Formats: sequence, structure tokens, C-alpha cells
Amino acid sequence: MTNPTVVSLTFDDTNADQLAAEQTMKARGLVGTFYTVSGWVGASGYLTQGQLSSIQADGNEIAGHSVTHPDLIQVAPTEAQAQICDGRAALQNIGFRPTDFAWPFSAANATTESQATACGYTTSRAVGDIVSPASCRGCAYAESLPPADPQYLKAPDQVDSRWTLAQMEAEVTNAVNHGGGWVILTFHHVCSPIGTTNCQANQSTTPTIFNSFISWLATYRNTLSNKTSVKTVDQVVRQYMGANYPAYKAAPPVASRPPVARGVNALSNPSLETVDTNTGFPSCYQPGGWGSNTVAWAAASPGHTGNAAEQLTVSGYSNGDAKLLPTLDLYSCAPSVTPGKTYQLSTWYQSTGTTQFALYYRDANWNWNYWTSSRWFATTPAGTWAQATFTTPAVPANATAMTSGLALIANGVLVTDDYGLVDPGTAATVAALGGGSTQLLDPASAGAITVTPALLQTGGVVTAAPSAPPPAPPKAGPAHSTARPEVPGRGKAPSNTKIAVPESGGPIGKG
Repeated sequence: MTNPTVVSLTFDDTNADQLAAEQTMKARGLVGTFYTVSGWVGASGYLTQGQLSSIQADGNEIAGHSVTHPDLIQVAPTEAQAQICDGRAALQNIGFRPTDFAWPFSAANATTESQATACGYTTSRAVGDIVSPASCRGCAYAESLPPADPQYLKAPDQVDSRWTLAQMEAEVTNAVNHGGGWVILTFHHVCSPIGTTNCQANQSTTPTIFNSFISWLATYRNTLSNKTSVKTVDQVVRQYMGANYPAYKAAPPVASRPPVARGVNALSNPSLETVDTNTGFPSCYQPGGWGSNTVAWAAASPGHTGNAAEQLTVSGYSNGDAKLLPTLDLYSCAPSVTPGKTYQLSTWYQSTGTTQFALYYRDANWNWNYWTSSRWFATTPAGTWAQATFTTPAVPANATAMTSGLALIANGVLVTDDYGLVDPGTAATVAALGGGSTQLLDPASAGAITVTPALLQTGGVVTAAPSAPPPAPPKAGPAHSTARPEVPGRGKAPSNTKIAVPESGGPIGKG
């Protein structure tokens, strides 16, 4: 006798094109689970809080997918815990009650599974451990009910542009024909045309194929002999747990690190000497940028000090910027700050194009936001290092951390090294900046000026007529690679490709 089969339609990353997919499901009486990256809600190209509320009102589940979508087995354990717990708390703070989680990049181990349990999640979904069109031969055709490991739900590979309609249907019928079970399908983008910036081939299926599949699935599940139902992940959990389904408990957020002492550089790896082997970028740094331009990154040597610096080349510039940023994370790299204080930023650089600091802050709900930009800095003579400095405005009242990058806002080559973020405690003076010719900004005028060693010896504050900045970019979007899909299967190594962050109308990036 054939056991029942239950299908869960799940959607990762909060992509805006999932709203139309949800409406298609609604029209056929189907529901799904939307794994939400809390820090991306409301960013350009992503679902808004209001849209998520409407999706939930239609009977769908809003679940967790971390705050900023890092690979949780490649970050420090405390960072992983913060990503899981704070992401759940953030969704809870805006009106949702998430009880299920999906592993970013399908990366999990025993430690992260324990963290997910401790953070209040009943299940966590992976991908790549069930028979799929192009992989996992010899694997099961469905997850078992109940699952052997609720914190690592087995699912087929994510649906992408290589999947045909027949292959989607086969994921369901193969399970029905091989003893039933739980078929958890994972979608990212439902969009066209495939291959465009926001419709990547390795993360997308077309509305035509998706709509046809939903129509087929609605008919298939209504045929009683197929013994197939369509439910959210939470509905399945409630079914197999029954009376043992736990009462809802509020998420336990992870406290941020305290700000460093006055006068101490708050940045990790400021001289860029240590490299993250998973990204190819300096440890605790990530690329960022937005607008219409072409970006290339490379390691440079020697640096201003030490052996390492980072080189950025921008070509085909129309608008936007590109920059290296201390990582926008929750615990490990982004320095904590005190609301109301001002901070001194500095970066040593060589540049053939105009640059400026771009600043971001993390708010009390763990979202990263664009804050402000400095005035422009001039180009430097070939082979000459200069120091850009900027005194920030008062930190916003709801800010908990900040990051900034020296952004290239024109065609050119920018090399950076020796980053600094310091609570000066008192008004900054030129004498405090050290010797050598320096590009710096006066806190009063924020104008760029070249400072000579003789002027530095006076100890006075430099003033200059400010130059006009470009328009401020809009709200920050997320920052992670779109080149890397969810990694199929437990324990497979993540891609070592450098993170290329195409950005959609925001200064940080999207994925």
C-alpha cells in the first residue's frame, strides 16, 4: 500500500519576484514556506514587510534564513549563533513567529544544528540530499516522516533554469512511486528572462514553467489515489509532532560586542595582511558597490605597510560606486559604536579616480542601512600613498555598529590599505594624523585638501572649501554572492570564488 506523500513548496532569500509566484499558488489553493533573510526585507528587489504580511495572511509560512545570509560553518561560532538567533528575533520584532529555518548555502554542522535548536527553531532545511535531475543518484526519493534529523531536512537540489516541467513533476511522482514521504522543493527566483542580473540561471525558473507546475500539482493532489498533499513546513511538523509540538518561545538574541576603548582602532585586520580563503578577500572585509559600472578586484603588494593591499579597478562607469568594506556582520567584524558619538575614519590609498567614504550602520533590528558619504578625495600621484580621513556625524540613535569603505566613484584604479575607525574622544586635529603628505577632511567643512608635513607640524585644524558630492545612494541592499547557489549536500565545500556583489539600487549589494 502506498504511503502518503506531502509536498512543501519553499522559497529562499525574500526575492520580490516570489510575490507573483505566491499569487499563482493562491489561485490554485496552495501554500508554501518563505525562508526570509531578515536584513534584506524592504531592500530594492526584495519583499517588503507589508508583502510578507500579505503572504502570511494567505496561509503561507514566514520562516527564517539568517540576517545577512553568510555561510554559517565558515564564520565564527558566535557569529553563526547571532545570524540564526538575531534573524529569528528580527522577524519576530516585525510581527512574525518563525519556527523553521533554512541553512544559507545549505551549510550546516553539529554546532550550527545545536544553535538552531537553542534559538527556537523546530526544523532547518538543507538542499541536495534527495534524488534530483542532475545529482544524488542512489539517494532517497523523499525525506522521511518524521525526519531522522529535523535540523537537517533533506531536500532535492534547488530548482533552477536546467529543470524542465517534467523533472519538477517527477520529483513528486517518483516519491509517490517509491513509498511516499516528504518532498521539499526549493525555489529562489521565478523570473524571466533567464540570465539577467536579477534572474540568474543557477537560481531561477521561469513563470511559465512554475505556473504550469503549480497547475499540475493542484490537479495531482486533488486525485485521491495519489495520496498527495501540499503543506507548509510548519504544517507538516505540526502533523508529525502532534501533541508534542512545542509552545512558541521568543527568540533569544545575541548581545553585540561592546565598543572598543577610546583611541583604539576598532577594525580587525586593518592592514589587510590576513586573507579569507573562502572569499579571496582580506579577512573581515567584503566588496560592495552599486550602480552601472564594471568592477575588478585583485590583491596588491606591497601595501602601505606590510605585504598586502587591495586593488579595485572600475571601468565603464555611468553611476554608483565600488568599495572594500569591513564585513557587514553581527558580531565578528563590524565594530560596535555608541549612539551620539562621532568617529574618525581613515584609509591609506593610491587612486587614479575620485573617491569618497561611504558609511553604513546596523540598527537595533540587525538591519544594515546606508548612512552618509564624505566629500570627495582627489587623485594621487603615481606610486604615492595618501591618507583619507573623515570625522563622522553623530551616530544615529538606533545604531549598534557601523562600517565604511573608501569608494571609487569614477573610472580608475584604487589601492587601499591600513584602515582605521577610532573613537577620538575629543575633536580631531591634524597633528594626530601622523606625518607624510595626506589627503584628509576637515570635520567642519568636509572638504578635501592635500596636507604637507609642514602643515602637520602646526597642530592646527585644516579647513577647505567643500566640493559637491554625488547624490546619496538609496537604502542599503544585501551583500552576498549571486554567483554561488545553495551548496548541494551535507559537508560539501563552498565555492572559493571571490564574492562579486552586483547591487540593485543600493550601496551594499544583493544576492
